[in-house]
Amino acid sequence: MAKVLYLLNYVGNGGTEKYVLDLIHSSRPEDCVFIYSEAGPGLEDFKQAKIKMYHVPMQGPFDLKAAKQIKAIIQSEQIDVVHANFLRENYLAILAKLMGAQCRVIWTYHVNVSMGPMIRRLNKVMTAFNHKVITVSQYMYDQLHQKGVSTNKLQLIHNGVAGPREQHHLNSLRDVPIITTVGRLREEKGQAFLIKSLARLRQSHPNLNWNCHLYGDGPDRDQLLALVEGLQLENFVQLKGFCTNKETLYLDSDIVVVPSSNEAFSYVTVEALSYGRVVVGTNIGGIPEIIQHGHSGLLVEYGNEEQLANTLYQLLTDTSLVQRLSKDGRECFQQHFTIEKMIEKTKALYEH
Repeated sequence: MAKVLYLLNYVGNGGTEKYVLDLIHSSRPEDCVFIYSEAGPGLEDFKQAKIKMYHVPMQGPFDLKAAKQIKAIIQSEQIDVVHANFLRENYLAILAKLMGAQCRVIWTYHVNVSMGPMIRRLNKVMTAFNHKVITVSQYMYDQLHQKGVSTNKLQLIHNGVAGPREQHHLNSLRDVPIITTVGRLREEKGQAFLIKSLARLRQSHPNLNWNCHLYGDGPDRDQLLALVEGLQLENFVQLKGFCTNKETLYLDSDIVVVPSSNEAFSYVTVEALSYGRVVVGTNIGGIPEIIQHGHSGLLVEYGNEEQLANTLYQLLTDTSLVQRLSKDGRECFQQHFTIEKMIEKTKALYEH
């Protein structure tokens, strides 16, 4: 059994932290070590995992002091694999390896970020020393190849989630259907796009009953509240804040919308499918790899408010479509996106 060191610069409470914790929880505590640089709201979850933790300030991807500290920890803990989760951490792990640390370095590319010509050239050099570079979607695979990483190093492993064992197929929508979106309140998550589309829906079909719940916190909260008020949707759209009870959130929903403008791979989409919810997602990033239009959900173009409004109207008025998408979406999850599949494929890289 390989002993793995997980590297994370900032410990938030987003998808990357969930990914690392899923891998840790699937292992024995003594087989995992965690290094972080900046404490955030997710640090307590790592402490509860009861693994050995180190605090190492990481000032940048070429922080030689940090690389030396990481090398010393690799040696003292007899680490077999270092699993980095952003470019900074990957470069530091590679530097530690070049300094003499005997380990394999794996990097998972979670978030699609712009990289200039210099970083692309550096990627070509630095990732030559990676054992593998995991991409969470084919979209991200293609993006990293364009950014200097050889296909010999790239390995596609879709993220997976631990969905409910029992099935929760929708036989019909509730009397006042709940449209839900989940995500940090910031521009790229597309809440404003959804709200504007709902205003169109309300204008076109004023007698149609529905409510929309926006879950999450973030810098755009006040701006989104002002938008809701400006469009006179106060009685229809509620900002619910951060929700820790995932099961309640999804079971209290009928339709889940993922209106993002940038999404490498959407945990929310997969989670919603696992609970048999009907999903509407934007046709960007890794979302079309999860949502096969008309089969496991419905896709719309980001920013096309009329299309999203019409799609929601279709779902709110077509029970047979809701039933079919709910059933087929759950089957798609079970076939492709379980946490067991993700962990099995990732740990195979640890051993070989």
